[in-house]
Formats: sequence, structure tokens, C-alpha cells
Amino acid sequence: MKTRLAFIFLCGICTAILLPFSASVAGKNEADIVDIYLNREKKNIEVSFRIQNCFTPKMEEAILSGVETTFRILLVMEKDGFLFFRRKLLNIALEHTIKYDRLNSQFHVVLPEHPDKLLTTADFGEAKKWMSSIDDLPLIPAWRLENDTEYKLRLKAELSKVHLPLFFRYIFYFVSLWDFETGWRATTFKF
Repeated sequence: MKTRLAFIFLCGICTAILLPFSASVAGKNEADIVDIYLNREKKNIEVSFRIQNCFTPKMEEAILSGVETTFRILLVMEKDGFLFFRRKLLNIALEHTIKYDRLNSQFHVVLPEHPDKLLTTADFGEAKKWMSSIDDLPLIPAWRLENDTEYKLRLKAELSKVHLPLFFRYIFYFVSLWDFETGWRATTFKF
């Protein structure tokens, strides 16, 4: 009984010490989706945007040490209306993945927008730009949208969580401190 109380007390002390630290680190996450541009002039509705402040020094260090890193980008398009009258037209998730080849000193980036090619560069800045931007991504054919109707596009980006074996989760507990997640960004447009 005494060992159980001591264990619970110790867990409470550890939580009290680590919780403010993790909250302050999470508070420093300033990743955001910016420069959202919708092109409605073509046969498809296309979107372009950037994710800014998504690379922290710890994340860059992990990438340079060879850790494969994946950004997950969520896009939801709805016909605007009251909560129960919204109609979801699109709900997709894109995954941008970067892997550093230390042997050849090259970054390999896989983008679903370019499924037929692997982007390769020796410039880390260029690789980060590929990872954090979407240019002219076709979303939905224009014929599927009604004239004079409002639509809402919501966007969110996050670092895909790495699933480690149970033993390594205890060792690499603080790896989660370089996670990022943006809030939902919304833009409304009329077609």
C-alpha cells in the first residue's frame, strides 16, 4: 500500500514538473498556413498555399540525422451553410515526406502532387520549400460546383506522428516536443 502511494505521489510530482515545460514548448509552435490562393479560372478549382514556421531546429537536426519526416496536410471543402446543412464535397489528406540520404548528401522529397517522380536536391532550403508549399493543386472539377453558391475550404497541417516500438517510446519521449500542428484555416469563396 505504501509503495503504491509513493508511486502515485512520484508520478504526480513528475507530471507537475514536466507539464509546464511541455506546455511552454507547445506554445512556441507558431506554424501556420499562409498565402492561400484559389484559382477558379480553369476547369478545376486549384489551391496554392504555404506552411510557415513548420521547421524547428530540433526537427531540422532530426532530418539531418536521417529521420524520415512526414507532413500531413488536410483539405476539406464544403458547401457553406448551417451546421446540419453543410455538404462535404471534398475531404483529402496529402502526405509530404522528406528523407536525408547521408551517404550521398541529398534530400529526397515525395509529394503526392507529383506521384511519378522523386524530387532530389542537395539544398536543404529547397527541400524545406518543397515540403511546406502546395502550388496549383487541383481540388475539384468546376462543373461540380453550383453558380452563385458559397463554398468553404478548410486547411490544416501537422507533423505525422512517428510510431516507435514500445521500448523506444520511453527513451525518445521528448521527440514529441518538436511536433507541430496548425489550426484550421478557412477561406470562403463564391463560384
